[in-house]
Amino acid sequence: MRNSVLIRKFFYRITGVIFLREWYIKRTVLTIFPDKNSVKDILDAGSGFGQYCYYCRRKFPQADILGVDINNDYIDDCNRFVQKANIENMQFQKKDLTEVNYNNRFDLILSVDVLEHIKNDTRLLSIFKKAVKPEGFVVISTPTVYRKHQEDGIFVDEHEREGYIEEDIVGKLKNSGFSKVYITYSYGMWGDLSWRLGVRNFMKISQYGLAGKIIALLYFIVLFPLVFLFMVLDYFRHNKTGTGFVIVAKG
Repeated sequence: MRNSVLIRKFFYRITGVIFLREWYIKRTVLTIFPDKNSVKDILDAGSGFGQYCYYCRRKFPQADILGVDINNDYIDDCNRFVQKANIENMQFQKKDLTEVNYNNRFDLILSVDVLEHIKNDTRLLSIFKKAVKPEGFVVISTPTVYRKHQEDGIFVDEHEREGYIEEDIVGKLKNSGFSKVYITYSYGMWGDLSWRLGVRNFMKISQYGLAGKIIALLYFIVLFPLVFLFMVLDYFRHNKTGTGFVIVAKG
């Protein structure tokens, strides 16, 4: 994937299918920005493999896109992909998000599965508030406290907190200066089941060497039609609770 543009694009397509949170994030982004030409500057705060930057590049042709991550390997891989694929107006920089200093710059800030890793989360939210334009939006995906963390040690070892309750995260956002906050619960009953049956079990099985990886792949292929059905049921259902939040805060 590091050396092949084609394989990396295929990887982005695959993650867009198998990860339900991407469904929620992409729907949210397109809902708040129906006019694709109105978005000029986008920050992916905690850009990881760069899949959301690449998605935004395709959906918002007029935008300048910046991906920021603290992992130097991710940044180098993403910039290599940008160069090889000849993608314009998209770059990646290694930065500590709690130390950046942007002012009234971005129409859209994405923060996907980042906030739970940051000890001083209120500082990061204040940085987002300063960085987003008054009419812009911050879109956050983060776990709730309703996730069964005792069963998911390998997925949450680096988390600073188990998750948030709605009142807590809304309060922190409003204290940071956001006046309008909208919350959607993701990974409700069906979504949580799809994740446990699919991704969680795949990752656990694949830990056991080459044989585990082969078995995990076969397992996932066989189970995926059922996993996909559960994802669809979750996506089109209004979840009253769930193991994740998708939060929209207006600048």
